[in-house]
Amino acid sequence: MSNMSAFFTELATNALLLEAYKLDPRAVMKSNGLTQEEIDAVMSGDKARVSQLVGDKDMAMYMIITNPTE
Repeated sequence: MSNMSAFFTELATNALLLEAYKLDPRAVMKSNGLTQEEIDAVMSGDKARVSQLVGDKDMAMYMIITNPTE
């Protein structure tokens, strides 16, 4: 499992991590080992790029929250 997949799986199951992510998604992704390229892809909402980086064609292993304050 890629680091991105592991992170988004944890985000989906860890309420404290999700709350921190809602406040500062970039900082939380960085502190959980995502690269700047991965962070930029997630924040851009570019599903094709995220899928390419994570290696999960169906994007089934994680969720993307591009507007966490909404």
